[in-house]
Amino acid sequence: MDTPRSEKTHVEVSADEDGADKVYKYASAACSAAPSIYEKGVPVSVEEVEDLPPDGGRGWLVILGCVIFSGATVWGVTEEYFKAHVFPDASAPVLSTLGSMSGMFMTLLSVIPGKLADRYGYKARFPGGFLWTLSMLLCVFATKLWHFFVIMGVIQGLANALVYPLIVALPAQWFLRYRALTTGIVVAGSSIGGAVSSLVFRQMLTSLGLKKAFAIYTAIDGTFLFAAWFMISERRKPSDRKKIIWVDRSFFSDPVFWSLGLCFFFTVFGYLSPIFFLPTFAKQKIPNLSDLLSALPVTVLNFSAASGRTLIGFLADRIGPVNAMWAVITLSGLTQLLVWTFVSNYAGIMAFAIMYGFVCGCFLSLSPAVAAQLWGSGRLAGLSGLMLLFNLPGNSAGAPLGGAILTGTGNDWTAVSCYSGGLQILGATVLLYARFKREPKVFARF
Repeated sequence: MDTPRSEKTHVEVSADEDGADKVYKYASAACSAAPSIYEKGVPVSVEEVEDLPPDGGRGWLVILGCVIFSGATVWGVTEEYFKAHVFPDASAPVLSTLGSMSGMFMTLLSVIPGKLADRYGYKARFPGGFLWTLSMLLCVFATKLWHFFVIMGVIQGLANALVYPLIVALPAQWFLRYRALTTGIVVAGSSIGGAVSSLVFRQMLTSLGLKKAFAIYTAIDGTFLFAAWFMISERRKPSDRKKIIWVDRSFFSDPVFWSLGLCFFFTVFGYLSPIFFLPTFAKQKIPNLSDLLSALPVTVLNFSAASGRTLIGFLADRIGPVNAMWAVITLSGLTQLLVWTFVSNYAGIMAFAIMYGFVCGCFLSLSPAVAAQLWGSGRLAGLSGLMLLFNLPGNSAGAPLGGAILTGTGNDWTAVSCYSGGLQILGATVLLYARFKREPKVFARF
C-alpha cells in the first residue's frame, strides 16, 4: 500500500465523525512527509486514504515475526573461538573476511528478492528461513576453513538476501505514525540475536564444543523461524503490487540518491571493526581475561544496540528520519575517535561497548524510513535492496581492512579506531547534501 503523499489530496468523507477525524489525522500525517518522485502531484482517492496503515493490531504480531527473523546470527564470538580453538593459524584478515562474506552476499543479491517481493508478494521468507537453518546444521559437519566460507558466507548470505529486504519493508505496510520506531524494533532483532549468541552460544562452544553447540542452536533457530513464518503477513492487496522496474533510472539521475548511497558506502566501512574485534581487543589489553569476560563486551554492545535502534526510531518519528540518521552516524564516528582510541582497561571497554552499541547500527534501522521519506513507500523492498548495494564494499572489506591495518601497524588499535571512526564522520558529512537539498531549513522536521 503506497503512502499518500500528494499535498493536492482532497478528501470528502461522509462517514461518522470519528471515522472522518481518523482519516483526516492520518492523511495529514502522510502529507507532511516529503513528496515522492513517483507520487508527487498524483491525486489520491478516498479509498486510498481510508486504507492507511492501522498503526497497531495485527501489525504488532508481524513485527514480532520480523524480529525473530532478524535475530538469527552467531558471528562475532565465533570468530574469536575459531582463532583460539579451531583455526589458530588463520590470520585476523582471513577470519574477518569470513565474517564479512555473509553481509557481502546479502548486499549483492538482496535487490533481486526485494524487487520480486514488491511485485509478487513477500513469500521468500520461507526459503530464506529454511536456508539459514540448513546452514547452521551444515556447520555441524564442517571441518575445514573453506567449508565455513561456503556455509557461513555464501549460504547464509543468500538466506539473508531472501529475508532482510522483506522484513525491513513490512513495517511500512502496517505502520505510518510509528514507522521508524517499528522498523527500528525489527532491525534491533539482529542486535538481540547477537547479544544472545555472544553470551549463550559462546558458553555452549566452551562447554559442549563446536559440533554440539551448532546442533543445539540449529534446533533453536529452526523452531523460532518456523513460528515466525506464521506471524508474518503482507497487508498489500495483489492489485497494489507494481510492475517490476529492474533498473529505475529515475533514481540514478537524482543526486539525493547518490548522497544517501555514498553515506552508506563510507559509514559501513567504519561500522563493523569494533563489533568484530572487540573480544580480541579486550584479550590484548587484558591478557588474563577469561573467555566469558572477553565476550561480554560484545553482549553488552548488542543489547545496547537493540535499545538504541528502538529508541532512535521513536525519536525519528518526532525529529524526522533524515535528521536522526545524520545524528547517529556522527555520534558513532565520534565515539570511535574520542572513546575507543583512549580505552585501556575493562571498565573503559564496557563503557565504549555501551556508547558505541547505542548508536552504531541505527543507520541500518533508519534506512527504510529515510527511503520512504525521500521517495515514498510503493517500492520500498526493491529500493531497500538497491540501497544495500552501497553497503557491499564495506560489508566485504571494512572489517578485513581493519584487520589488515591492525596487523600492518603492529597491533596499533589507534590506527584502527581512526580509520573506522573517520570514515563514519565522512559518511555523515556526505548525507548533509540529501538533507538540505530536500529540506533547506536547518531546524525542520525531516
